[in-house]
Amino acid sequence: MATDTMTPRERILASMEFTGSDRCPIHHYIFPGALWRHGQKLLDLVERYPDDFENENIRNNLKNMPSGDETDEDVIEYEDGWGTVWRRLRGYTSGEVLRPALPDWDAWADYEFPAPPSDEYFEQFAASVKERHPEQFVSGSGGGFFQLMSHMRGPANFYMDLAEDHPGAHELADRMVEHNLHNIRRYVAAGVDCIRFGDDWGGQNQLLIRPEMWREFFKPRYAKMFAAAREEGVHVWFHSDGWILEIIDDLIEIGATLLNPQHDCMGTKRVGEMVRGRVCIRTDIDRQWTIPFGTPAQIEAAVAEAIEAFATPEGGCMLHGEVGQEVPFENIEALYSAFYRLGRTRES
Repeated sequence: MATDTMTPRERILASMEFTGSDRCPIHHYIFPGALWRHGQKLLDLVERYPDDFENENIRNNLKNMPSGDETDEDVIEYEDGWGTVWRRLRGYTSGEVLRPALPDWDAWADYEFPAPPSDEYFEQFAASVKERHPEQFVSGSGGGFFQLMSHMRGPANFYMDLAEDHPGAHELADRMVEHNLHNIRRYVAAGVDCIRFGDDWGGQNQLLIRPEMWREFFKPRYAKMFAAAREEGVHVWFHSDGWILEIIDDLIEIGATLLNPQHDCMGTKRVGEMVRGRVCIRTDIDRQWTIPFGTPAQIEAAVAEAIEAFATPEGGCMLHGEVGQEVPFENIEALYSAFYRLGRTRES
């Protein structure tokens, strides 16, 4: 591998700001089940091909690995901090709602939001930002929004709320925005480089709701949260799985500076024609088929296609591919090797 000439933070910011990076930054995500399946040889691989975030996602998911007599196929139930009860496979980090926190609007009258993080938490966080800068890129959470409200109400209930334009849905959304703004402003004051948001807005081939409804109900509320970061010069990172073609321009318009779309389902080249040079893309190399079931050669070709679609000589592409427990080891190695071999934007 050629020698890097920039720190991880310099590389990430240069790619997001289109000021010229030595290579595409890299961001890994490996589910606990894959770590359980492949064990130490996978940990050795990610040390050989580290990402630009200190392999933080991998370290976090190591804490969720099955142990003892557990297996990655065990089904577990748990309650989140908002009162929703979940069911998921142990080898993954998300699942399906079993019992929503707000099964009906009668429950809303007495519902209490979780307390925001304490002043002490933000003081400690600000101190950690100073320690990690200038070499490391640091982000803060923008909080949950669409998906969180859907989970709290139960997905079917929440879609009916939107269809009926229920006043409770507006009250919940506005209160969620204010809750998030409190934390966003504290993270921004702590000196973060970026605020991250994530809502999965797409199905396999269409948006989950009409684009007109998205623009009326959700866009102005996202804009308010994004502005709390952008007005202070802090980047906005937005993740969304599925087909979101109709709202990509909207997200850029209201301030997203990095998008993480599931571009393969919409057509990688097609998405690239829309966004190349306008916004940095954190790639999502096809995890439905190519990464788990393709050949190493097909994985390398998919990485090359994404780089061609999104990267410019100035930046605009962060390389990422999600690794589930079904992915063979040789495919993970092919993915990470391709990131390093193909992702250099200029000779160093």
